[in-house]
Parts: sequence; structure tokens; C-alpha cells
Amino acid sequence: MRQLIWSFIAALLIYGVWQFFLALRIRNQPKPLTEGPRTEAGVDDDLFDYAPLPPKEPPPSALPEPESIVRNIAPNNAFDPFALEFELQRLRREVERMREMFEIQHQEINTLRAEMERMATKPEAPMVVPTEPDVSPEYDEALALARRGVMADVIATRCGISRAEADLVASLAARARQQEMQDRLS
Repeated sequence: MRQLIWSFIAALLIYGVWQFFLALRIRNQPKPLTEGPRTEAGVDDDLFDYAPLPPKEPPPSALPEPESIVRNIAPNNAFDPFALEFELQRLRREVERMREMFEIQHQEINTLRAEMERMATKPEAPMVVPTEPDVSPEYDEALALARRGVMADVIATRCGISRAEADLVASLAARARQQEMQDRLS
């Protein structure tokens, strides 16, 4: 039984190698030259329609009558005025929705233009940084560091202030945190 399995595996392996060599041989064969449109790369563009051109319209005298067009569209060449009226109403509703959407977009564009003009003509006011009423604006960075829990000696070296000032800022931040916690609990 074991020999039968090994012989089957060997036969499959030989068959796979044979198919591989056939594929290589077919790939290396020269392609026959055909007449017809070719691009610079040698690929026939007729095989794939990249961007189809619209069909040329026939002259007005060659156009069929509208009723014959409708009868050709309807199944079994039956003229169904109800189906046509239904389709016409659907198309009218769709056009009305598109008009409404267009009006909304037009209003939004006008609003954005007015906002841009207002922003262009209005001078920018300087940005005011809110500070604690108890703290001078020059200690804002130190207060921000103290609120994050940075130690007083690190605040002093980073902000260029004395150790006593850093302790004072840290105590102000701690007092503000305690006040916030009391306000939350109340």
C-alpha cells in the first residue's frame, strides 16, 4: 500500500513538471503577427474599450417618430400609457428632489462666501489666555506644570523662577484642585 501511494505521488510530481515545461515552451514561442491596430507597446486596443465614444447621432430626418420609440421600448411592442405616465411622474419627483438639493447647496455656498468675506474684512483680535485671578500671567506655564503634578524644583528650573515661587504656584494649584473637588461633591 505504501509503494502505491509513493508511486502515485511520483506520478503527480512528474505530471506537474511536464505541465511546467509545457507552459514555459508556450510562453517562449514567438507570437504571430496580425494585421490591425496596434499601439506602441504592441497591445491590440480592440480587445478592450477603454473610453467608448458616444454614437454619432443620425440626422433629424432619420429619427423615428416618438410613438414608435415608445412601442419599441415596451414589451411585445405594446403601448402602455399608464406605465409611461408612472415613469414620467417618477422622473418629475426625482428632478424636484435634485432642485431642492441644488437650492440647499446654493444657500450653503452663499453662507460660506459671506463668512469668508466677513473673516477677510474683520481684523483678528489678539488671543487672550485666561489666567487664574490669583496668579500673574508670567506664572501661567508654572501653574500649568503644577496642575499636571510636576514637582516644585522641576518647575523652578524649567520656568526660571525661585524655589519659593515654585512652591507657591504648586500650593495654588493644589488649592484649586481641592476647591474643584469640593464643588463636585456639593
